[in-house]
Formats: sequence, structure tokens, C-alpha cells
Amino acid sequence: MRAVTLTGGRFSVATVPDPDPTPGAVVVRVAACGICGTDHMYFRSRLLPDGATLGHEFAGTVEEIGAGVSGWQPGDAAAVVPILYCGTCEWCASGRENLCPAGTRRTIGCGGGAGGMAERVLVPASALRRLPAGLDVGLGALVEPTAVAYHAVGLAGAGPGIRVAILGLGPIGLLAGMLARQQGAAVVGLDVRAPRLACARRLGLEAFLSDAAADEQIRDRTAGGPDVVIEASGRAESIERAAALARVGGRVVMVSAHHTPAQIHPIRWLARSIALLPSLAYTPRDFDAALALIADRTIDAPQLVTGRTSLAGVQRLFEDADGDAIKVLIDPSLPDLGS
Repeated sequence: MRAVTLTGGRFSVATVPDPDPTPGAVVVRVAACGICGTDHMYFRSRLLPDGATLGHEFAGTVEEIGAGVSGWQPGDAAAVVPILYCGTCEWCASGRENLCPAGTRRTIGCGGGAGGMAERVLVPASALRRLPAGLDVGLGALVEPTAVAYHAVGLAGAGPGIRVAILGLGPIGLLAGMLARQQGAAVVGLDVRAPRLACARRLGLEAFLSDAAADEQIRDRTAGGPDVVIEASGRAESIERAAALARVGGRVVMVSAHHTPAQIHPIRWLARSIALLPSLAYTPRDFDAALALIADRTIDAPQLVTGRTSLAGVQRLFEDADGDAIKVLIDPSLPDLGS
């Protein structure tokens, strides 16, 4: 089969052995795979061995079934929970599976097995989540990032009367904005890219060009600042900016993965009593809730998809990370017309 492999800091399409369905697992034919900041981190850092196949945001159809698997048949459509929680540690036992150390190490497409940038993937049957009939199977790739945003919004305590500002209107920020609004919060977003601002407005979110003037406008509109700032930009300076923007006694939810050091001023956080809440991944319940919200169209996640590319287009997709695209899905069935 064909798969995208990362070798020497570059992606290329390689022919690799087809996965065999081991006991308790299935082979999924990938319909679509997304990319996120974690994938970019692996691309830049070379933390994974040469030949690794990334992709943890993916969905597809069951193609082959291993021994002992029940409840699934070839042709069934499924989204995949890529974090393989152990189910036995103190974090899993207390309902905080997102903190499971084994799950982090064994995440599909992040060092824990070949990921979704391929025609087929071996997946434990326990990681499958059934997609409803009538839903585009490729849109199942949006469930994973929606679960990330859902967990962050839960930490934020979004609800009626709560004012939420979102720094960064990439896929996670936009999803968080839709989810917070769906839960009754007043939401405003900030970004520096015009296409992202336009997408936010199409989704019905209030959005500002991210600059100092915007911060002052938001403080004025919220009588001192939002109750919660969700940091989804990944910019090092945005953590401290979030603390300055939040109202006294407010919260900063850090959902973006920051892989470089960031300077903060502890006295600002202390004097204004700002709480910092790191939001890591999601629990199985977050994933299931995200799937339900997409399936019943409570949130308009498909609006985020601005394009699709073949396996051969992955290198260019990573090189154009600062372009105008919001969410480009990798579709292994598309012909390779060049990279």
C-alpha cells in the first residue's frame, strides 16, 4: 500500500507492507486525515525515527477484521480515537484519561504506531467510534480536533453569562468558539489572518484583527475583560497576553501546544489572580460528545475544511503552514498529481 513517510525532515510517498488484522484489531481504509500543531512539531523536530507515518486525526471504513472482534463488519464507517488509554492507571480510573502516560506514548500517528497518512491503518477495535449513516466519512477526521476543543471549553466553564475570548482562530480556536457559543457563552475571537477572521464571521462569531487596539475594545465591551481567555494560537507571547486580557480573577485555558519557551510575569498572574488551566487532549467522553455534535450538525465543523490533497501533497501542505488554508484534509484516494 501507499503511505506518507517522514525521513530526514521530508515527507514522501512510499510503498509499505499492508497491515494485517491482528487479534482484537481491524484494518481501516482511510477516507481522510487532518494535520495539527503536533504533526508540525514532529515535522520540525525530527523526534520520530525515519520512516514514521504521522496522522492522528483520521476516519475511514473497516476493511478487514482480526480474530475476536465483534460488532464491526467490513464497510462500517468509523472515526478513530488515536490515544490508546491503558484503562488501569490512576488517571484512567479517576476519569482523567487524557493524562494517561501510556496513552500519550501509544497515540496512533504520534510514535505509537503508523498513522492515518496512508491508505490503510491497523487500529484496535476498541478505538473505533461508529459514524452515522449519511455523514460524509471524511468528516469523521474532524471529530478528534473537535474533542480537543470540547475538552478545553469544558475547562473554561463556558455557559450563559460567561464571556470568552479566543486567541487564535485556527481549527481548534474556531471549534472552541462554536462550542462555547453553543453552550451559551458570549464569544469573541482574535487572529492576524484575514481568511480566519472571515471564516469566524461566517460561523457567526465576532472576530477582531489581533492587535493592541482589539484588546482594549474587548476590555471595554466586557467591562474589564473576559472571564476566560482560550489560548489557541501557539504563539509564545500569547500566554502572557492572555493574562493581561482576562478580567481580574479570570481564567486562561491553554489548549495550543507550546513547544518553545515562553516568558511570563508571575506577578501579573498573582496580583490579578489569574488561573492557568492547561488543556491536554480529551477523554473518551469528550470524543463521543464531539462526534455527536458533528453528526447532528449542532456545530458546523465542515465549514473549516478549505481543501483536500493527495498523499503526494503532504510535503507542500506542511511547507505552506502559514498560508490561508484553515483545514486541509488528506485524502489517500485522490490521484497524486504532483507534490
